[in-house]
Amino acid sequence: MVLSLLKSMVTSSRSAATAEAEHTQKGQDAPRVFDFHGGIHPPEHKALSNRAPLVAAPLPREVVLPLSQHIGAPAQPLVEIGQRVKTGELIARAQGMISAPVHASITGVVTAIEPRQIPHVSGLEDLCIVIEREGEIDEWARLEAWRDWRQQEAQDLIQRLQDAGVVGQGGAGFPSAVKARVRERHAIDTLILNAAECEPYITADDLTMRTHPEALIEGLEILASLIGPECILIGIEDNKPEAVIALEQAIRARRADKRLPPLDSRLEVVVVPTKYPSGGEKQLIKLLTDREVPSRGLPADVGVVVHNPGTVRAVQRAVCFGEPMISRVVTLTGEALQHPHNVEARLGTSIADLLRLAAPAPTGIARLVMGGPMMGFTLESDALPIIKTTNCLLASSPESLPAPAVEQPCIRCGMCEQACPAELLPQQLYWFSKAREFDKAELYNLADCIECGACSYVCPSQIPLVQYYRFAKGEIRSAQHEARKSERARHRFEFKQARMAREEAEKEAKRQQRAQAAQKSAAARADAGAAADTTSASASTTAAAAQPAPATDIKAFKTARAAANIALKKAEKALKAAQDGGESSEDDIAKLEANVTAAKAKLASAESALKAASEASESAAPAAAPAADLKALKTARAAANIAVKKAEKALKTAQDSGEGDIPALETSVAEAKARLAKAEGDLKAASEASESAAPAAASASATGAAAPAADLKALKTARAAANIAVKKAEKALKTAQDSGEGDIPALEASVTEAKSRLAKAEGDLKAATDAAGAAQGADKGPVASAAAGSTANAAAPAAAAPSADIKALKTARAAANIAVKKAEKALARASESGEGDIEDLQTLLATAQENLRAAEVRLNSAQAGSTEASPAAKGAGELIPETPKPAAGSVGRGSMASNVTLSQDEIEASRAENLAKRHKQVSIAVKAAEAAHRKAEAALSEADDENRQRLATKVDRTRRNLEHARESLAEVQALVDAQ
Repeated sequence: MVLSLLKSMVTSSRSAATAEAEHTQKGQDAPRVFDFHGGIHPPEHKALSNRAPLVAAPLPREVVLPLSQHIGAPAQPLVEIGQRVKTGELIARAQGMISAPVHASITGVVTAIEPRQIPHVSGLEDLCIVIEREGEIDEWARLEAWRDWRQQEAQDLIQRLQDAGVVGQGGAGFPSAVKARVRERHAIDTLILNAAECEPYITADDLTMRTHPEALIEGLEILASLIGPECILIGIEDNKPEAVIALEQAIRARRADKRLPPLDSRLEVVVVPTKYPSGGEKQLIKLLTDREVPSRGLPADVGVVVHNPGTVRAVQRAVCFGEPMISRVVTLTGEALQHPHNVEARLGTSIADLLRLAAPAPTGIARLVMGGPMMGFTLESDALPIIKTTNCLLASSPESLPAPAVEQPCIRCGMCEQACPAELLPQQLYWFSKAREFDKAELYNLADCIECGACSYVCPSQIPLVQYYRFAKGEIRSAQHEARKSERARHRFEFKQARMAREEAEKEAKRQQRAQAAQKSAAARADAGAAADTTSASASTTAAAAQPAPATDIKAFKTARAAANIALKKAEKALKAAQDGGESSEDDIAKLEANVTAAKAKLASAESALKAASEASESAAPAAAPAADLKALKTARAAANIAVKKAEKALKTAQDSGEGDIPALETSVAEAKARLAKAEGDLKAASEASESAAPAAASASATGAAAPAADLKALKTARAAANIAVKKAEKALKTAQDSGEGDIPALEASVTEAKSRLAKAEGDLKAATDAAGAAQGADKGPVASAAAGSTANAAAPAAAAPSADIKALKTARAAANIAVKKAEKALARASESGEGDIEDLQTLLATAQENLRAAEVRLNSAQAGSTEASPAAKGAGELIPETPKPAAGSVGRGSMASNVTLSQDEIEASRAENLAKRHKQVSIAVKAAEAAHRKAEAALSEADDENRQRLATKVDRTRRNLEHARESLAEVQALVDAQ
C-alpha cells in the first residue's frame, strides 16, 4: 500500500492541499505539510543519474586541496614541501571560530603549496596544498573511533566535529561544529534533515539516502544529543520513493533494536510535494513547521536547525569511525555523458578524472556547470579539483542548456513576483540594481533573496535577474566593508584625540607645577641678590629689558623684506600676463613696468635696512650670538639631511623605473651628502665651543636668576631630542631588518651613537639638576622689603594671564559638558526609537565623558596653581610659600601627577560615583530599548500586510539594540559587583 501511494505521488505533482488530505487519511498523528509562496516546476532530469548505484571513484594520482573549502577564514598550512602524509592526516588547521581544518585525502608526498585556480564563481586563485599519491597504498591516520558515542561528553563530540573538518555539504560550507553549539544562544525544538534536493539533475542526496540510511539515522541521533530538539523531521520530495522506503525501514529497525536506548526525540519522514525551491532552507521550514524565518534572520531564530544528508553522514563517520571529511558524493550527469551516475570521490580529485568515469560523448561537452542548472555556475576548465561543497558536475549539450538569449526590455508582467519564493518584488529590485540605487534595494529586502533563479526562469524578456541581484549584493557588501573601516578609523581618531587631550592636560599641569616652582625659586634668588646689591640688580633688570628690542626690529625688517618680495612677484606676474595676452595697450604695459621698477627699489631698500639692522644687532648683542649660531647651524643640518633624503628618493625612483638621468642624480646625492657632512661638522664645532664657554659665562653671571632655569630647560630639551633620536634610529633599524633592505650595519651604528648621545644628555641634565639644587639651598635667606616690593611689582603685570587661562579652561569644560549631554540625549533617543547604532552612540558618549574629565583636570589644576601663586603679590615683607608636597597615600587628580592631590579614599569614591552614574545611564538605555521593542512588536501585531515587512525589520532592529544594551548593563553590573 505504501509503495502504491508513493508511485501515485511520482505520477502527478500535487498541491499542498492534496498532500494535507492524503496525510489526514493516513492518520490524525501524521505531520501536516504547509505551502510557501511562489515556486516553479522545471524539468527534473533526475532519471539520468539515479538509476545507477552509488560507487567509489578510484584513488587519484594527485589531489589539489584548497585551504578555503568552507565559509569563514581559510585554514593555515601545517606541512612542508616534500613531507609524507597519510590519508586523514591534518595538513592545515582552522583559523578562528568560523573556520575548518583540511586533511590529506590520499597517502603521498606534498609536492607544492601554491596559489591555484579553484572552483568558484569568481574564477580566482587560492592557496592550495598539492599531494602526489605514493604507490597504490592508502595508509590511514584516523581519529579515535567512538562506537559508544553516547558515553562521551557533548563538548567532546563538538570538538570531534571541529577536528574532523565537517562542514555543510548542501550550501556555503558552514562549519558543523559551530552549528552544534547553537543551543547555547537559542532554544531549539526542531531538527530538520533537508532531503528535498529540489535542484534539477542532482541526485547525490537521493543515492546517499538509499545507500546509507542507517548511517543517516545514527548521525541524526548524534546531532539531536547536541541540540536537544523535541522532534526530528526528514523533509523529502515525493519524487524519491526509494529513498523514502529506505529511511522508513531504517527508522523501524532502529526502534526495534532493544540493545540501544530509545529515541529521545520524535523522528518522522515527511513527504512534501515536488516544487522548486522546496529544498531552500527557509522554504522547507515553512513547508514542515509553518514558521517564517525573519528578514536577515537564521533558522535558529525560530527554533529550527537544518542539516544536509551528506553532512549528517559525515558527522556519523567522524564520530563513530574517526574519519575526517576527506570525501563526498558527487553527481556526474548531463546529456553530454554516456554513463551518468553518482560516485563517492576523494576531495581534491580533478574534475577531468571524474568526468572520464562517466564517458563523455564524442561530440564533447558544450557547457560544464558545477551544481545544478538553476543555482550552479559555469566552469571555464575541467582542470579544477572538487571541494567539500561540490555536489554535482553537469556536462550539458548545446540543446539541453542553450546559450543565454538576448536580454529584452521588461514588460512589467509580474510573473517574477508570482514565482519568487521569498515573497520579494523582483521587478523593483531589478530596477534599483540596474540604476545602482542600492539603498532602495536594501529597503526592499534584497538581502533576503536566495538567488534560486525562479524569477529568471519565468521571465519572458530573458532578463538575467539573479545576476543583477548578485551585482547589487556585492556592491552593498563592499560599501558596508568600507563603512566599517571608516567607522573603526573614526573611533580610533576620537580615542586618540581624547588620549592626546588627556596627555596634554597632564603635561600642562606638570608645566604649571614646574613653572610655579621655578618662579618661586627665581623670586627667592632675585630677592637675595637685590638685598646684596640693589643697584646691580636694577641695572641687570634694565639691561635685560632692553635686549628684546633688536630682535623685534630685525623681525620687523624681515617682514618688510618679505612683503616687498611678494609685491615684486605680483608686479612681475601682472606684467607677464599683460605681455602674453596681447590685449593691453602700450600705456598699460608702461605702467606695469614702472610698478615692477618701484617694487624692485622697495625690495632693495628693505634688504639694505635688514642688513644694517642685523649688523647692529650682532655688534650690540655678542652674548646671544652663540645660541643664534647654534640654532642656525641646526636648521642648516636639518635642511641638508632633508636634501639628502630627497635626492636618494629621486635616485631610487629613477633606478626602479629606468627613466631619468641616473648619473646626474647620483652626483646630486653625493653633493647633498657632502653638504650634510659639512653642516654636521660646523654644528659639532659650534656645540663644543658653546660647551667650553658655558662654565665661564655661568661663573660670570653668578647673580643672574634665570640662567640655571634656562640651562635646565635646554638640557631637558636636549635629553628629549636625544631620546627621540634613539627611538627613530631603533625604528629604522627594525624596519630594515624586517624588510631585508637598507644598510643594516650603518643603522646599528646610528643606534649606538644615538644611545651614547642620550646617555651624555642624561648625565649633563643630572649634573645640572644637582648643581641647581645646591645653589637654591645656598641662596635661601631673609627677603628685604625693597626686594619683596620689587617682586610684587614684577609679578603684577602677569596676574591677568592665569585669570585668562582659567576663563578659557572654564569655557572648554562647559563645551565638554554640553557634548556629554548631547551624547546622552542621542543615546536615549536611539534607544527609545530603536533606530541608530547603540554601540556607536555608547562609544561617542564614553569619548565625550573622557574629554569632560580631561577638561575638569586642566581647570582644577589651573585654579589650584592660581590660588597658590597669589600670596606672592599680597605685599612687601611676606615670604613666598614653598610648593606643598603631596602627602603619603595620595596621588594627582585623575591620572596626572599634578599639584592638585586626592587621597586614595577620594579616588575610590570618585570611581564609585562614576560607575554608579554609568550604571544609571545604561539602565535607562535598557529600559528605553525594552519600551521601543515592545512598541515595535505592538505595531507589528496591528499592522496590515502592506507595512508588515517594514515593521518586522524594525522589530528585529529593536531586538538587536535591546540585546546590545543588556550586554552593556551586564558588563557594568559585573564591575559594580567586583567593587
